[in-house]
Amino acid sequence: MTKFLRYTILLCVLICTLTACRDDKEEKFKHSDSVRITAFSLSADTTILDNLNTVFFTIDLEKGLIYNADSLPKGTDVSKLAINISTDSASEVTISTLDTTYNYLDHNKKKIDLTFPIHAKVVSRSKLYTKDYQIKVNVHTMESDRLTWGGVQYSSLPGEGSLQEQRTIQYNGLIHCYMQRNDTYYRATAVRPGDEWDITTLDLSFTPQLQSLRAGHNALYLLDNDGILHTSTDGITWNSTNQKYAAIIGCLDEQLLTLTHDGSNYYHDIYPRPEGYTPQPTAQGFPVSGHSDMLTYDSPWLTTPQGMIIGGRTADGSLTGAMWGYDGSNWARLNNTLPAREGATFFPYVTFFVDDNWITTEMPTWFVIGGINETTALRDIWISNNYGVTWKEAGDEMILPGYILPRGFASVIICDEPINSPIPSWESIDMLPIPQNYRRIPMYSTKDNTLVPYIYMFGGKSHDGINYNQVWRGIINRLRFEPIP
Repeated sequence: MTKFLRYTILLCVLICTLTACRDDKEEKFKHSDSVRITAFSLSADTTILDNLNTVFFTIDLEKGLIYNADSLPKGTDVSKLAINISTDSASEVTISTLDTTYNYLDHNKKKIDLTFPIHAKVVSRSKLYTKDYQIKVNVHTMESDRLTWGGVQYSSLPGEGSLQEQRTIQYNGLIHCYMQRNDTYYRATAVRPGDEWDITTLDLSFTPQLQSLRAGHNALYLLDNDGILHTSTDGITWNSTNQKYAAIIGCLDEQLLTLTHDGSNYYHDIYPRPEGYTPQPTAQGFPVSGHSDMLTYDSPWLTTPQGMIIGGRTADGSLTGAMWGYDGSNWARLNNTLPAREGATFFPYVTFFVDDNWITTEMPTWFVIGGINETTALRDIWISNNYGVTWKEAGDEMILPGYILPRGFASVIICDEPINSPIPSWESIDMLPIPQNYRRIPMYSTKDNTLVPYIYMFGGKSHDGINYNQVWRGIINRLRFEPIP
């Protein structure tokens, strides 16, 4: 019995071993008979582009697509490049371009034209299976990070008549455009600038300082020519507070930040003034007029929202380019990088960072556009990717085009709208033609409902005080690119 049991156990072990070997062979056979492309890259060529071999390519095995979702920069010459393909021991990889067909396994250093999509046919080791792939090397046909105004449209401010002043803000889900035309004041409202405007003639009992207009959570605020503060909840009916101020800085939470003046000194004040609050003298160099709109932001690492302003004129009448910040209790000068100006346009938007592997990351960015200095109106653009800690002047891809005159005191509204959507009643300026042989990175279809942030720049004025009766619509090109594939 013991001898029989021993033989039985040995037999079971032998059967298990043979089964395992067979399964192992079958698994190896399956693996070797694969038609997968396991890796794809471009060969390094610094004469074309640095780090070309690190460009990331997506391999979609189900659809048979290989592509770089982050397109190469405009102007990259891909007409003569070598490629690197890895497979699971394929017996043949046939590459087909517009003008040649060859077996990659025999000529893996061959340079080919990748301007147009190419095809790869992978044959398994047993030659029983094949799979076709389309390989696309995407190259931008335009400067992807260019802030584009041409080709995106422009229009006049709503209403008719000679424009003497304008100020545009967002309040309660609407855009409010306040204008003085032919000595008459108007308010025009719309959800989006391309919609039909609802224009109301204002019957005001005071002469407003339109540039002082600010929007709070539940009210609008406006100074008259005597400095008296008026408030409104509907934008049409205004009530006097009988409080006099030298300037309105902006709104932070429920606070209206203001300046008062006693004839020789300026003080920080708040409306309505909290119990026990005492106005504080402004620091030397603080702007008392002509500063930008106040940009507010919050984040998980802040205990309270912050408010920022840039530029303006100080109490002695000199210009400044400094950025000042308010933390809910105190003002402090945070940066003094920008050249001096008043009427700068200051707003939050986005830019994009492309790393050494050509992977693109969207970055929150603060923008400053234009303004007016002692001699001229400005057209420069400054950006900060670190909440105003440092600033740099934007490159040529961000500069205002020549057909947009330099200006200060323009209003900017960021409006999320369907991508690539034209406004029928607006004018367009054609964009530059696409260079020959560049593969077009498609824009979103006009039927696509994806929303992207468009920049609308309202009005503005020249150094000589000429008011521009214009609305310009801009966007960074990359925001309109359709995802690939």
